[in-house]
Amino acid sequence: MGAAALDPSSAAFSRPLRAVALSAAGGVAGRAALGTALVAAMGACLLAALTSAAAQSLPDPDYPDLRPELSEYRCQERGGQGRPEPSSEAERERFAMRAHYREYFPAFLARVGHEPAEVLIMPVDGVTLGQIADTWGAPRWDRFHEGVDIFAPRGTPVRAAAPGFVYRIDDLSLGGLSVTVFGDGGVRYFYTHFDSVPEELVEGQRVETGDLIGYVGNSGNAAGTPPHLHLGVYRGEDDDLCEWSAVNPLPLLRDRP
Repeated sequence: MGAAALDPSSAAFSRPLRAVALSAAGGVAGRAALGTALVAAMGACLLAALTSAAAQSLPDPDYPDLRPELSEYRCQERGGQGRPEPSSEAERERFAMRAHYREYFPAFLARVGHEPAEVLIMPVDGVTLGQIADTWGAPRWDRFHEGVDIFAPRGTPVRAAAPGFVYRIDDLSLGGLSVTVFGDGGVRYFYTHFDSVPEELVEGQRVETGDLIGYVGNSGNAAGTPPHLHLGVYRGEDDDLCEWSAVNPLPLLRDRP
């Protein structure tokens, strides 16, 4: 909120304060009423600011909906009734984050094309397919590896492997600092363990193959390991387009031309 928003002469404040001035003829009661109106106006201003910020998660409005019939799609409750309760504050925050972004899922489904990308272009500068080990399905503590790890020096640029819209930028994922791109066919490309992301990258932004989206690091649960990019690919199911069903990215990857 800028200084103008806090100015009692601004539009956000003028009406409630004028009403108080007319109804309260000075004194303690008047000052109390004035304070109440001020708090209410500030709350309204803050709510508007938060609403505006949340709207930034929507896909770029300059692009048309390619599947407008999906704009009213309703995601099923993730995990159903058997969904476990969060076991830590970090997990509670992660669940809440996912629920927030899930509200915008239909808008992204409607915006992207019907057919998923057939190939993914190598996202990490200076790396070739021959340097990548297939660790898909390898044990990872209490789960299995749902992706491919691409090792490179810290700070190496990472670029979009396929086009789409930036669905989420967060540092609450297990992988630490992460960028999720929502591509054609509703496929989500999950890039994580970043050291940093470009300041100009924002949620909802359209990215094309080769656009810069981050820099290699080892944030999150990769702390203590050599810097690398974890790339995950997730698709929906026929009966739930919002599902996150992991597929092995390695067979889809191609070296850069």
